[in-house]
Amino acid sequence: MLLNILLTVMAPVFLVIVAGMIAARFTSVDVRSLNRLALYTAVPALTLQSLAEANLAFGEVARLVVAFLLFLVAMTVLARLLGWWIPESGRRGLIATSVFGNAANMMLPVSLFAYGELGMQRALILYIVSSLLMFTVGPLVLGSNADLKKSLRSLAGFPVLWACVAGVLIGASGWTMPAGLERGVSLLADAAVPLVLLTLGVQIGRVTALKPTRVNWFGTGVKLLLAPVVAYGIGVLLGLTGVDLAILTLLAAMPPAVNNFMLALEFGGNAEQVGRTVILATGCALVSLPIVVTLVRI
Repeated sequence: MLLNILLTVMAPVFLVIVAGMIAARFTSVDVRSLNRLALYTAVPALTLQSLAEANLAFGEVARLVVAFLLFLVAMTVLARLLGWWIPESGRRGLIATSVFGNAANMMLPVSLFAYGELGMQRALILYIVSSLLMFTVGPLVLGSNADLKKSLRSLAGFPVLWACVAGVLIGASGWTMPAGLERGVSLLADAAVPLVLLTLGVQIGRVTALKPTRVNWFGTGVKLLLAPVVAYGIGVLLGLTGVDLAILTLLAAMPPAVNNFMLALEFGGNAEQVGRTVILATGCALVSLPIVVTLVRI
């Protein structure tokens, strides 16, 4: 079972990531432009397409979102308590990397390969929630010069949010997009998964040297080992089963999001510590994620 998951779920994901790493070494790919291309075109199209076609019960979605929010609160408290020995700026970074997982670059393709379209639909919902919180609460957690109004203005221009709203409205109304529009959206949506994986690979490939500290190893352990256990426990307590429980646990097991580093850099946080933890945990996830997918079957 574990070998099968490695070959069918993780191997395609890491193959594309490695391709991005190679491209970063031998070409002058602009990772920021690539990231924006994915986040502002392909991922919104994927969100619109998936949610417009989804048949989601409001009660199930609400319970999944509540479970995810409780997980975020629980990990915030645990990270602060467990990181008592780390200076305040480092503890802020630990909290962020423990809470905000890679909900796009790795979560979306792994959800699709491991749990199919149902998994992708739920992963997109949690991605929206995670993004909303990351770009509003994230700067306040990570930085010393965060501006909540600036964060809210940036969020209002985040196309994935509006694609989510449009997708839900289309799905609820039963309206069908015209054939030309639907095909265009579908073409863009098909580009989302390879684009986000290539972006992650390029970001990792830009790293010239990694010298993890004790804090980085500790943060990696909290995110990859403790977080999925906490999420699974919360999901069971709230009565989640099947794909809902699996997706909640999988997102908790994801390595920290690269945006943690970007926000720490932008808002005066401990960017060096956060960046090292992100890269270290992403590498270690090659071992931990197949185990999580094996244990949490639907």
